[in-house]
Amino acid sequence: MKNRILVGIAVLAAITLISGATLLAMATPGTQTDPFVTLGYLRNVFRPQVMEDVSAAEQRLTTNFNSRVTELENLIRANQGTLPATPDPADTFSVVTLSRNQTITASVGTEIMLRVGSATGRGTYPALANYTSGSTIAAGTALTVNHMYLVTIEGNGITATDETVRVLVRGDFTVN
Repeated sequence: MKNRILVGIAVLAAITLISGATLLAMATPGTQTDPFVTLGYLRNVFRPQVMEDVSAAEQRLTTNFNSRVTELENLIRANQGTLPATPDPADTFSVVTLSRNQTITASVGTEIMLRVGSATGRGTYPALANYTSGSTIAAGTALTVNHMYLVTIEGNGITATDETVRVLVRGDFTVN
């Protein structure tokens, strides 16, 4: 009986060993079902491919960049003569200091910003349009410091109501 058990165990061990060897022999490493990667593959195949792809992408981006820079340089050269040498006074703000009861009379489109002191709008209604609040003010209404006002009717403007008033003005105006 002992021999029979030993023979059974030996046969079972032999079958297991043969089955395992057969499975190992049939398996091919490096397939999608058995991804086997060697250090040699990484160094000799994969790395050179990655470096080649990176180099091609770098070359493409550099070419595009250089092309765009050249395009912009040509655009700048083409437009260099069209820019004014000095800014138009109508495009820059002037700092104007007024004394009490002095007035600014302005053209349509002139912008005024009260910076120091107090002043009121003057002229026909609406005396000024307030950019900042989106409203209009009548003659005699106080201006708000740091609000931007627009003259919408020729000859309208502001009157200083403080000893020293400073305003920023952009556009055509006269001080009386």
